[in-house]
Amino acid sequence: MLVLAVESATELSAVALADESGVLATSTPQRGRRHGESIAPAIAFVCTTTGLSLRQLDAVAVDVGPGLFTGLRVGVSTAKALGFALDVPVVEMGSLELLALGAASSESVGARDGAPPLVVAVVDARRGQVFSARFEALPGSSAGIEPAGEDRLFDPEDLAGELTALVHQGRRCLCLGDGALRYRPLLEAAGAVIAPAQLCDPDVEVLARTGVVRAAACWGRPAAEVTARYLRPADVRINWEQRTGARS
Repeated sequence: MLVLAVESATELSAVALADESGVLATSTPQRGRRHGESIAPAIAFVCTTTGLSLRQLDAVAVDVGPGLFTGLRVGVSTAKALGFALDVPVVEMGSLELLALGAASSESVGARDGAPPLVVAVVDARRGQVFSARFEALPGSSAGIEPAGEDRLFDPEDLAGELTALVHQGRRCLCLGDGALRYRPLLEAAGAVIAPAQLCDPDVEVLARTGVVRAAACWGRPAAEVTARYLRPADVRINWEQRTGARS
C-alpha cells in the first residue's frame, strides 16, 4: 500500500511518501505561504528520492483543514487531481486531528496521577480567531486519541473561557498548534499547558502513516467527493462584504 501525503493547511507545506514499512521520503519546503510553488516540486522530490512513480500509488492522503484558505485549496486540489488522474482513492484527515495524533506519542501527553490530559488542538485562523477541537488522549491505545467534540471557530477569549471551566473541573488541558503559541499568555492564564513548539504544525509523516492504515481499511473516498473544511468564508469574501456593507 503506497500512499502520498500532502500537507498544506498551515504556513508549513510538506509532502511524504509511505507504505506499510513506514515513511519512505519526506519533503518540507521552507515555511511561508508559497504552497502553490512548493507542492509539485516536493512531490517530484519524494518520487525521485525513492525511485517510485506516481503510477504506483494506491491512495493519496490530504489534510482537509481547517486552516489557511489558499493553502487548503492548493493541497486539496492537488490531491483530487492525483486521485482523478490515477484513479485512486483520497484519504481525508482534519488538521486538528492530525495535530492531536502527532502529539499522542509525545511525553507531553503522558498521564499524570493516572489521568491523561485533554488534548486541545488550536490552529491560528487569522483575523483574531482560532480553529480548535478537543481530543481525549488514550495512552497505550493504537488509536492514540478519541474526539471529544467538533472542530469549531473561536475568538481566543471564548476558548480561554471554556478552558478555564475545564481546568476548574480538574481537567489538565494540553494546548498545541500555532494558534496555541500565538495566544500562549491568554491560554496559560486559563490554566492550560502549552505543548513544545515542535508540535505546533501538522506532521506530514503522521498523515502519511495514518493514510496507509486508513487506505488499507478502505477509508478513502473518490476524488470527486473530497472537499476542504474551511469553517469560515474566504478572507476576500469577508473583505468584500465589509466594504459593501460600509458603503450601504
